Amino acid sequence: LVPALFTFGLSIPIGAVIGGSAGLVAGTALGGSAGLVGGGAVGYGAYAKRDQIRGVAAQTMAKVHDSADFVKGRATTSVDYVREKACVVRARLV
Repeated sequence: LVPALFTFGLSIPIGAVIGGSAGLVAGTALGGSAGLVGGGAVGYGAYAKRDQIRGVAAQTMAKVHDSADFVKGRATTSVDYVREKACVVRARLV
């Protein structure tokens, strides 16, 4: 008497392996295709508008440099103010 393998609870694990494998293959194929098409579209759009992107990047960098200069100026002013106040306090104590 040969036991029937599928009646001893092996049908569920075997079905899961087959279904999982099929899902893996289908998901890989569809995901890869979608990534290829999406990446190509984004790349083309960026290439087509590269001059505009470059201009916006230059404007942004100019604003960053202006802001950095402003912050440096404010920090220098604050340091000078604190030094002046420290000198006044020191003069009162001596």
